[in-house]
Amino acid sequence: GGVGKTTLARLVYERISHDFEGSSFLANVRGVCSKDGIAHLQKQLLSEILWENNIQIWNADSGITRISRCLRNKKVLLILDDVDQSDQLEKLVKQKEWFGSGSRIVITTRDEHLLVKHDIEMVYEVKPLTQDEALFLFCRNAFKDDELEEDFLELSKCFISYASGLPLAL
Repeated sequence: GGVGKTTLARLVYERISHDFEGSSFLANVRGVCSKDGIAHLQKQLLSEILWENNIQIWNADSGITRISRCLRNKKVLLILDDVDQSDQLEKLVKQKEWFGSGSRIVITTRDEHLLVKHDIEMVYEVKPLTQDEALFLFCRNAFKDDELEEDFLELSKCFISYASGLPLAL
């Protein structure tokens, strides 16, 4: 956590969502599922892509049916952020055939095994920042400057080391 998966996914979404017939960014899948259930996310997905407010989904099974039926001919962009259970993928994006040709699904997770289990075609691992990148980010946020004053160099390096290259911590 804190390496920037959600931030990168959000940037991708903002840059390319206009190239699709419909798009949905499902943030914090883990938290929303535990609080409101998977049917809530299925409803959100359909509402955002179809531009409809009164979508009725009574349970996860009816949600699966609606997603596969309503989106099979649509080119969609779907971002699933912070997925932590296989069941979430099963009930939101189980098969490619649920979505039209040219659709793209981006999944962020801390658990690479979920992606392997679901035969995800392409995996990108977000790496922590290098020491130079971390120093640049730290200076920009702590000192509002791209350059670091020599007096603060050693102390700044301690903070950077402690943060282990995680942008959120910096």
